[in-house]
Amino acid sequence: MRAEVISRAIREKFFYKVEAAGSRIGLSRAQSYRAVELGQIPAERHGKFLLVPRKRWDAEVKRLLRGPSHAKPRRSRKPAEVASAS
Repeated sequence: MRAEVISRAIREKFFYKVEAAGSRIGLSRAQSYRAVELGQIPAERHGKFLLVPRKRWDAEVKRLLRGPSHAKPRRSRKPAEVASAS
């Protein structure tokens, strides 16, 4: 059975190579492949290529670079006073 083959133009339009995806967040080639192994970078195998979906990765990078949420922190509630049974 033959593996799924996608054209180079499609690969370049919709996917990053693992190295390119990792370099967007400052990772080396080896660190990028390790991040794929750990599931930190989403990757799919297409034939002999291991590729990262552009749309999904761009959204993840945007979220990572945005940092922590800028929502106002919730005020903590004061613990309810326990009425003593006298």
